[in-house]
Amino acid sequence: MNHTVRKIAVILLFLGHPSAASDPAPDSQPSDTTEIPAEDAPTYNFLGLEAAPIDDTLVTDRPDFTESTLTIPYGRVQLEAGYTYVYDSGDGVRSQAHTYPEMLFRIGLVEDVELRLGWVGWEHTEEVFRTRNDVGRTVGVRDRSDGGGDMDIGFKFHLLDQDGWVPDFGIIVNASIPTGSDAHSSGDVDPGLILLWAYDLTDEFAVAGNVNFAVPTSENGRYFETSTSLSFGYSITDKLGTYVEYFGFYPSDRNQADTHFINGGFTYLITNNFQLDVRVGMGLNDEADDLFTGAGFSWRF
Repeated sequence: MNHTVRKIAVILLFLGHPSAASDPAPDSQPSDTTEIPAEDAPTYNFLGLEAAPIDDTLVTDRPDFTESTLTIPYGRVQLEAGYTYVYDSGDGVRSQAHTYPEMLFRIGLVEDVELRLGWVGWEHTEEVFRTRNDVGRTVGVRDRSDGGGDMDIGFKFHLLDQDGWVPDFGIIVNASIPTGSDAHSSGDVDPGLILLWAYDLTDEFAVAGNVNFAVPTSENGRYFETSTSLSFGYSITDKLGTYVEYFGFYPSDRNQADTHFINGGFTYLITNNFQLDVRVGMGLNDEADDLFTGAGFSWRF
């Protein structure tokens, strides 16, 4: 009797003890999660929305006149801003202008397409000249003007990648909106089209340019304007870059002569998503401004 009780107790103990006989093998245990490779894991922007990963170096549309062919990754935002000082002297008039913050928001909508929202910012201009007053005496006059400039809306499309002798290519379609103060606004919607191209000659050296078509409105009325640019860029280091560029307007205003400029500058990457820039340039003919210079930054997030 005691032997039988002991056998029953051993059987019950075996059945109630966790063992390989009562539990599924580790390899056969069900899993309610699916492992995703790190490279395929989704990334998100600052709003928590899915966005393209940021794994390349920042490319900007400033500080030169030439706009880049590349769009920013979808779901990302890039802010470019800065300050410009312009000086000119001619025909007995000395003028200077300060413009800031020259904001441009670039918003990646889908791959190879971006929305562009720009505002030239606040403009302070001053002209100094001499004239005769009511009693015939020659006096100096200082004429100042302050006000906001027009806003701009547009889209950039990246159309072709560089392939052999075919350059990288894109376009921008845009229009200025008459939102500025009376003295600093064209007073009308002014559309434009920009053809963009770029070609990497080596890993460090590249050439790029734009061909622009616009129908701006000035004090002399609306007119058709073309402009072009040619820019040579060189990467001194992974972070420091430089460029030299020509650009011109043909014509610069209704019934006015063409203007031609040359400028150069430097860019410095603080991080892959934040860049500082400086530039300085000069006019190449009497109709162009004598000097301009400025600085700014670009931030991608």
